[in-house]
Amino acid sequence: MGNVDIAAAVEQWQREGWVLLDELVDRADVEAAQAEIATLDPVTEVGPLRRPDQLDTPGFREAQFDGTTLFPLRNCPNLNRLFVHPAIVGFAQAALGETDLRLYQSRLWSKVGGHTNYEQSLHCDGNHSLVPIRSEPGFWFVEMFLYLSDVDEGNGAPKLVSRTDSTSESVTRGIRRREDAPALYAAEQSAPGRAGSLLAYRSDVWHRGTNIELGRDRHVAVIGYRPAHLEWVGFDAHPPLVSSPDFMRFAEASTPSELALFGFPTPGDAYWTDATLTAAQRMYPGLDLEPWRAACSS
Repeated sequence: MGNVDIAAAVEQWQREGWVLLDELVDRADVEAAQAEIATLDPVTEVGPLRRPDQLDTPGFREAQFDGTTLFPLRNCPNLNRLFVHPAIVGFAQAALGETDLRLYQSRLWSKVGGHTNYEQSLHCDGNHSLVPIRSEPGFWFVEMFLYLSDVDEGNGAPKLVSRTDSTSESVTRGIRRREDAPALYAAEQSAPGRAGSLLAYRSDVWHRGTNIELGRDRHVAVIGYRPAHLEWVGFDAHPPLVSSPDFMRFAEASTPSELALFGFPTPGDAYWTDATLTAAQRMYPGLDLEPWRAACSS
């Protein structure tokens, strides 16, 4: 975690709605993930990569979201573990003031210069919640980009507007074009950072993607956490992963607290009986169920 001041980062996130934690994740963990990304075929495993350049909705191009691959990444155990990295989970817990969290978004997002125009209009992510976003504590959830590349102005550094500079803009209005909200664009700030840095923001924060120079690329792990009780917040579904060999290997190497981030019942939960423990062992043969068995027998 280097010299990251977590308390100061939490205070900024709660006040301004976003923060960049420089090199939060250890370099060795990032380099192990980078080596795995380098083995992926962007056409079949990070994609498909198409080349339409038309605007599909105001301010967005469908091709901007090519290069998105859902967790778990095939044959990428080090990359997959970053989604539950203790430094990231610890920050999310501190920022949200909750210890019982759920991982609700988990994917790799790779952008390649020249594939399409990645420039976006400022927007808020209303598509993460079934109901309108509330900006008060107790209703917060956190969206994060873990930079797996060095990110600068030439390869897609995101732009964000602090909450203190945008309270007059209704977050339910979705997308704001430059000509419609010049003051909002004048207040935006860039978020460049080195690999291992974590950009954390809320869904009530205006933000946008920027273009990638030809010959360059950018890779980020897209990670979203919510308090367990905010059931109306979601994006990626994890229960279907039980059919994935990569998720099975991930689960079998995980702790009870890490599995709980996916909604896996914790030791002592009323779900567990001798019968469900036996069935779970058949589902995950390599998972050490002793913590669950001990809690069930106590």
